[in-house]
Amino acid sequence: MKSHKKLAILFAALSLVSVTGCQKILDQNPKSNITPNVLASAGGVVGGITGVYSDLRNLWGTEGFLYYTNFGVDETLAGGGASAGGVAFATYKNYTNNVSDVYNALGGVFNIAYQDINTLNGVLQFGPAAFADVPTRTAYLAQAKFLRAFYYFHLVQTFGAVPLHTTFINSATLSDSRAPIADVYNQIIKDLTEASTELQDKPGQNGSPFAGHAATKASALYLLSKAYLTRGWSTAAQSTDFQNALTTAQTLITNKATYGVDLYQNYADAYALTNDLTNKEDLFAIEHSTDTKYGDFTPGASGGKINGWAYFFRPNYPTVNANFPASGGASVMTRDITNGRPFFRVRPNYDYVNNVAFADKSNDYRYWNSFQTTWIANTASVTTPRGALTVGTDTAIWMPPYDPGADKRASFKGVIFLPPSVAAGVSGANASTNTFFPALKKFDDPSRPSVNDPSSRPVVLFRFSEVYLIAAEAAFKMNDLPTAASMLNVLRTRAAFRTSNMPANAVANMQVTTDQVTLDFILDERTRELYGESLRWWDLTRTQSLVRRVKAYNAEAGPNIQDYMTLRPIPQTEINLVTQGPPIPQNPGF
Repeated sequence: MKSHKKLAILFAALSLVSVTGCQKILDQNPKSNITPNVLASAGGVVGGITGVYSDLRNLWGTEGFLYYTNFGVDETLAGGGASAGGVAFATYKNYTNNVSDVYNALGGVFNIAYQDINTLNGVLQFGPAAFADVPTRTAYLAQAKFLRAFYYFHLVQTFGAVPLHTTFINSATLSDSRAPIADVYNQIIKDLTEASTELQDKPGQNGSPFAGHAATKASALYLLSKAYLTRGWSTAAQSTDFQNALTTAQTLITNKATYGVDLYQNYADAYALTNDLTNKEDLFAIEHSTDTKYGDFTPGASGGKINGWAYFFRPNYPTVNANFPASGGASVMTRDITNGRPFFRVRPNYDYVNNVAFADKSNDYRYWNSFQTTWIANTASVTTPRGALTVGTDTAIWMPPYDPGADKRASFKGVIFLPPSVAAGVSGANASTNTFFPALKKFDDPSRPSVNDPSSRPVVLFRFSEVYLIAAEAAFKMNDLPTAASMLNVLRTRAAFRTSNMPANAVANMQVTTDQVTLDFILDERTRELYGESLRWWDLTRTQSLVRRVKAYNAEAGPNIQDYMTLRPIPQTEINLVTQGPPIPQNPGF
């Protein structure tokens, strides 16, 4: 993708501002310079696809999208900084004020998605004339098919029935309608079936114009298997959906060498900064860079087209004072690049994360590979009531998921925070709060130029490990429990690995038997494998588990969530744009 950065800038400037939302406008003065002639040229095709890739930065990795995907579920709670700046999406933390604040915010998702879908429709409609060379033409159009399916899959699983457009629109219209869910899924599966045979096997292969983290056959097979799986749970289900989901996932697993993908032996390596350029578990990602022109990078930015995953999950560690919980005393830590910018937007839901999903921390090492629980002193001349902290040696803050015992607590010079349920039974113990909590460290970026800079790491959307989880869920739905268990055990075997002090029986203890395979076990396994990766809301809505599990685990959202909230509301701004013909109906309940 990087070879086409300038064309991405061009298409950002020529974006279809006249085709917003569901392809409807009120002002009928055409504003777009993107015409069929442009899209019938090689530059137009390349620019259109590259512009769509650039637009993905408006969504995944941003703060609003973080709330949209990580709030109001079982595995996370809102951090103390979640309402900073009056961000509307923060209302999802407890499903209150869900309509008035969120309607307009969701309009941005619609605007970006349908603007890009229209560009992709133009590429597919007019782009074939741009290339005489069949392999080149096929490679470009396959990218467009994949991206169109990607957007429609996101829309249909979030909003239900949505407008379905597959032809280029370059004139104003004041009418539109929501297509049946079955029709949307049929288009998704058609596009992905074709893309899964037409895309390159590996990024940049055979002279393909798209390298880096662009879509490949593996990307399309992943999304095709997930589309079958999701449709299988839906009202549009077909009898073969779960079998097709399993077969497609197994095809990807069987041919992993062909596609250059595999699991690392060590779970931590899948998230290592040093593996970002050639991560073999990365099936599809949004690229970022520190290039201020083409990479949409702004030093110190907290909003815009940024990757904020490196700091959204960080606690406010620089405000822990030496006398905590009493006031006064110097801060035991200073904000630095290594420990990250403390945005504290999202925190672990300890009742679920500590006591259910990651209850086994001895055999399963994913908790320790996912969360930072210690902060090493980086500030000189700090003394707590228990002693002076030595920079680079002493632990200034410790957040163990258990009570280390009275002797350890008394001798520890820093400040200890315990899980709330643990602290409740320990006299004088500090409980973690919405400000002080273990940090998700999988997305850390110590390569950032400055402590307040956003991350330039890729935002990985599809991971190879999830293919095993998709296969397990599909097999479970077909009552093929041996296959489901075998898929889960691949990941659980890997989860036991650590580079030192690995218990001799850890792998054996991690194996799951067929009688242990339940839907809740699979959902818990998804948390262990993919915690915080902007997937959870869809995992729960797909499996018809959102309301049940939120009521069971999320004390913030449980009292307010209702059955109709398994869909997001259609943005009112989009409904208002339809002024001719039947109105766009709102989702029930909103």
